[in-house]
Parts: sequence; C-alpha cells; structure tokens
Amino acid sequence: MNLHFNLNKKNKYIVAVSGGVDSMVLLHALILAHYDIVVVHFNHQKRAESFLDHELVESVTSKYKIPYHYIKLSIKNGNFQEKARELRYKHLTEIADLYQTKDIITAHHSDDLIETVLMKIIRGSNLLGYSGIREKTNYNGYIYHKPLISYTKDEIYTFAYENNILFNEDISNKSDDYFRNRLRNNVLPILKEENDLASHFANFSKQTYLASDFIRSETKKFLNGSKSFNLDQFNNLHEAVKTDIISYLLEQANALRSFEKIYKIINQLSSKKPNIEIKVNKTHILIKQYNEVILKELSELQNNTLNVNLYISHKKTEAPNNSIELCYNKLDFPIKIRTRLPGDVLAFPFGHKKLKNFLIDKKVPKYLRDNLIIVVDQSETILWIPGLYINKTLGDSNQIYLSIKE
Repeated sequence: MNLHFNLNKKNKYIVAVSGGVDSMVLLHALILAHYDIVVVHFNHQKRAESFLDHELVESVTSKYKIPYHYIKLSIKNGNFQEKARELRYKHLTEIADLYQTKDIITAHHSDDLIETVLMKIIRGSNLLGYSGIREKTNYNGYIYHKPLISYTKDEIYTFAYENNILFNEDISNKSDDYFRNRLRNNVLPILKEENDLASHFANFSKQTYLASDFIRSETKKFLNGSKSFNLDQFNNLHEAVKTDIISYLLEQANALRSFEKIYKIINQLSSKKPNIEIKVNKTHILIKQYNEVILKELSELQNNTLNVNLYISHKKTEAPNNSIELCYNKLDFPIKIRTRLPGDVLAFPFGHKKLKNFLIDKKVPKYLRDNLIIVVDQSETILWIPGLYINKTLGDSNQIYLSIKE
C-alpha cells in the first residue's frame, strides 16, 4: 500500500517522531516522498529502555542526513500527560522558529481521532471539542499537520511490514493507568467489530467541525472583536450561538468551559438584577452592568485612585485645558483624593442625596463604583467626582480650577 499526504513540498516541516510504529511510518513516508523535514524526538524519561527509541530515530536521521533534535523532558508533578503535551508543543514551536517555519507534523491517525472523540463525549466538551482531531489546524500562528489522520492503525502496521520499517513498541501503551489507554485497549477493539467504524467517526468529526465553524463565525460577527455585548441583542440569538459566545469569552480568559458552566452563566445573566459579577477564574470576571455584559481582567478592577494626582490652580490662565471650575465662598483646605465611603452624601441646590443612590440613578456599573475618584475637602465634603458631579452649593465668591492627571 502507499501513503499519500496533502503537504506542500516547498515547505520545511518540523516532525515529532517517538520511535513507535506511527511516527516511524510517518518518517519513512516523508523521506520516500522527499519532503524537507527536521526531526524532533522527546524522551519522557518514564521507561528505562527509552534510550532505544532515541537510538532508532537518530540512526534513521543520520542515514538520510536529516537535522535531528533530541530533547529530554522532566515532569515531576501534576497531570503527566497534559504537562508533557504542553512541553512538547512548546519545544516544537521553538524549533520551528529556529528553522523559520510555521509547519509542524505529528503522527496522529484515525484511531487517535476515534479515541479523542470518545474521550470528549465521556468527559464533556463543546461542539468543536466533539469534532476531535483535524488534519490541519492553525494555532498561535503555527500550522499543525496530521497527514496520517485518514489512515487506521492496522493500515499503518501494514505499511510498516511491507516496507520493513523498524519501530519500537512502547509497553506503557498496554497499561490501563491512563484513560486514553483504557479506551484503546478495552473499548476500541469492541467498536472496531462494527462496520466501517473509522469512516463513520471521520464523518461525525467533519460534520461537527463544520457546524462548530459556522457557529463560531456567527459568534465573531456578533462580538465584532469586542469582549462585551448588548444583553437584549444576545437574548434574541439562537441558543447555539449564545452558548458559543460565552464559550468564546471563557476561551479568551483561558477559563474552563464545561457545558454546565456555560449554561449557569447564561442563567445568571438572565437575572433581573442590574449588576452581577461572575468570577470565571482567578484572573477574569464577567460583569453584567444593566444591559451590557463585559469580560474584564481582575487586575483592571483593582483600585487605582491613589495613583492619580490632583492639580489645583487659582488662575484660569494657569489651569490645564481639562480643568473644571469650582466656585466657593470658603473651603476647608487641604483638598484631597479618596475612594467612596459608606454614607457618602452629595449636595445639590435642591437638597442632599446619598452617593449610592446617585450612582444607581446614573447607572454607573457596580465594578466602577469603588474605583471612582472622589475629591473632598478637609471636612469630607464631596467637591467633585470627575465625569459625574460638581458641587454647586459652595457659593460664588471665589474660584479654583481642578484637574486630574495620572
């Protein structure tokens, strides 16, 4: 049998080769087709015999004079498979940069696709996740190719035997310690007894990807590059688009985005409360402020009032252009800046009003209220809130000019 790849021979490719049958078949097929490649081998240091994989891969690259990079990974804590995957892709992109290319190849095949789809269904995901593995994906400016994705494991073994390709069997793949291995060893053999399993999963993957891609295009059209949206307009959308909008915003925050979490957020946004804050992870918060919803970084909400300076001018000609004029008969100097305090009251010609009620009437978002710049005199009389309020009950005998500068 022959393997045919949809790859551009003008490009240089960074190829991850483990020494197992999948990657060794991939390597030889790329060599036979005369692709311009650089080989990368990772030693996860989990098996005593792992050096044999290195020796095998190096022997082939040396024979064909292919650039070869050998990288040892050291992972001590956390989810081993997830951390190993992150490190592999980190090193692959670094090596791609070294060779001034954006194209990276891995040896995923159709059995991997089936396993991934099953894992996503069992663990939960969104529509894009359920589509599994794509033959070609763009991520962070790099293009990841999986040219074996249309070939089964059995076909890969057949190619290896027909072409006398040497490979090593990783005995850890027989272990049921990992979820993927349990599916591979116990579930997949049973499913493969059914008719044309690979093509059915491939069709499922393509259909779910196309549906996801269309819905995501509607999401991006709605958000139009923003991390905020109008709640009334949002509520008029199809439910599939609504859930994807929330999922997309969670992605921007690198937050977990389970089905349950997304629907919980949608239900919270439907509350009649005008101001709601939903913490999506340690770094981001989703804020409902009347009819607007916005994703914010928590660092943006930290109080920065004390990081600004108050400028006071007694002559208009010396005042900055953005100054406001404050009229008074007598002020209790010095004038200072602070944040709002419980019980703050504003003075108007018609009487007094609690600052809290004033901000509600002005529909000032809750997350902004504690960051307001409050200019007061020595007796704590509120003189000015930039953009919102100027005290006009102090008389008209004298004038000063106030401005704020960061």
